[in-house]
Amino acid sequence: MCGIAGVLADPERGQASLDEVRAMTAALKLRGPDGQSAALFDGAALGHARLAIIDLVTGDQPQFNSDESVVVVVNGEIYNYVELRRELESRGHRFKTQSDIEVIPHLYDEHGDAFIEKLRGMFAIALFDRRRRRLFLVRDRLGKKPLYWRKHSNRLSFASEIKGLLAADDQGLTIDAEAIEDFFTFQYIPAPKTAFREIRKIPAAHYLLVENGKERLVEYWAPPEAADESLTMDDAMGRLEEIFDESVKIRLRSDVPLGAFLSSGIDSTIVAATAAPMMPKGLSTTTIAFDHAPKSEVKLAESVAARLGTKHHTRRIEADIPKVFDAVSSYLDEPLGDSSTLPTWLVSNVTREDVKVAISGDGGDESFGGYARRYHQNLQFARIRDKIPAKSMQSAIGFLSRIYPKLDFMPAPFRLKYGLRNLAVHAETAYFLDMSVMRPEDKARLWRPEFQHRLGDYDASEIISAPFRRRSGGDLLSKLLYVDLKTYLADGVLAKVDRMSMANSLEVRSPLLDQEIVELAFSLPAHLKMAGSVGKLPLRELARRRVGADVADAPKQGFAPPLSGWLRSGLFPALDASLHSKDSALNEIMDISVLQKMYAEHRSGSRDWSRPLWLAHCFETWYQRFGKRANWA
Repeated sequence: MCGIAGVLADPERGQASLDEVRAMTAALKLRGPDGQSAALFDGAALGHARLAIIDLVTGDQPQFNSDESVVVVVNGEIYNYVELRRELESRGHRFKTQSDIEVIPHLYDEHGDAFIEKLRGMFAIALFDRRRRRLFLVRDRLGKKPLYWRKHSNRLSFASEIKGLLAADDQGLTIDAEAIEDFFTFQYIPAPKTAFREIRKIPAAHYLLVENGKERLVEYWAPPEAADESLTMDDAMGRLEEIFDESVKIRLRSDVPLGAFLSSGIDSTIVAATAAPMMPKGLSTTTIAFDHAPKSEVKLAESVAARLGTKHHTRRIEADIPKVFDAVSSYLDEPLGDSSTLPTWLVSNVTREDVKVAISGDGGDESFGGYARRYHQNLQFARIRDKIPAKSMQSAIGFLSRIYPKLDFMPAPFRLKYGLRNLAVHAETAYFLDMSVMRPEDKARLWRPEFQHRLGDYDASEIISAPFRRRSGGDLLSKLLYVDLKTYLADGVLAKVDRMSMANSLEVRSPLLDQEIVELAFSLPAHLKMAGSVGKLPLRELARRRVGADVADAPKQGFAPPLSGWLRSGLFPALDASLHSKDSALNEIMDISVLQKMYAEHRSGSRDWSRPLWLAHCFETWYQRFGKRANWA
């Protein structure tokens, strides 16, 4: 786990490129506190900030092939490096270190551009072929590790974080209006966009090949589209247990202390239950208890730890929320509006006191149907929609949805507006509306005409529609899971986990994000993943077999903090200042008087406007810390 950076430029610019890369790696010091390095190779300056996990003595980067014609720097871990090394040695390759990273240039020698297909891990890779002056910038299949790039002034720069690029050159930047629209829609900015028009991020499961002065972006992996309808639950469980055990085992390879996050949920529990017997010296587990968390969640986690025989710690946290928000926002060089960034930062901060590596349960929801209520609702709407006899009837339902009052303050059965709306549109549009954190009608009230003019005819729904279209076949559940995998998981959930763990120099490994588990999940028919409104059936069965029915049948617990209350108390002064500052960036995009009215209603308790208020606060804080250096287009 580390940070990487580099510059590809004319060889005559060598010293300037090297100086830039040193500045870039210094900006990544929390990702790599154990040392920074930079070196020049035929016009390519490559840098590395190291968090030492495997091969503490000889594992510094860059790493090379035998004749040093291929050089790599990597952020992440290659979990199957032991098996790959054994195979390469059988073919005559010789290694100089015990590093997991050294297998990569040797794989390139052996397999050429297909070297990526051999890797199981989380990684952002920069591989430079010195003979052919080819640069590969690779992001792992699920998007666990980030990688940004910029082409400017006849050179191409890349880094693990935007702040690394800004450390070398923060001139000539403009705010990307479409990316800001995306942020207020989804609470994250989807790849390849960033908040800066000139800086792009490589999407998950893609590589950027830079050769002969040109760039080519290639997708190298996708989960299966067609399910195997012949599979039974016994088939699924037999294969899942085999792959899952191996996935956990290879993620326990570490030369430093390793522990596990343990909540009361299914995913973290089956990870800990599988890992514990594999740890000769015992597994350390940590449960975080927040002030607002139900006591039953903590008791269940402690009960599980006792059954597993782990070295368990329950940490009760009474956090100073404004102070935590300041720490979080100081690290986020790209707007990220998921309020669970704060508890994720706290979990990482506390866990780092005991270990340098933690295994987690991230990834099960997006492959096995964990957001069952949302998926079930969309499947139900699709069935009803298919039975509506005519387009005129759909139009009538759409009209009814527009005139029906919101009734957000009423019990759920009376809140029909959005259900009616979803019946009147196509499945992908309905899912876009469900995934929108800020509804289109709320943005229509807030956006200034000038900002709307900047957007032109841009429609953020394309972020959801595009992956829908790529899945021409298969059932609707598989399409919803694929959309989440390519959007929400990669650029929302995993961005949060990566940034908050790296802000605390903690490596987090997720066995459920192994590509073989994801591929298995997508090969299963829908009925083997969900039954009615109950999702993750194979993972629930695994929890039942390895831990107990109390975990397998427990309802899903979120990780969301009490955001509405925070915005009425602890975060009030900072938000209030943003809403009344003439220098606020919110003035560029919003009618502040409308936002102030929302805030007044929220503070009085008459309405809950926590989502748009939180996003506005996150955006304004990001802009004051990082965005000010850019111009508005």
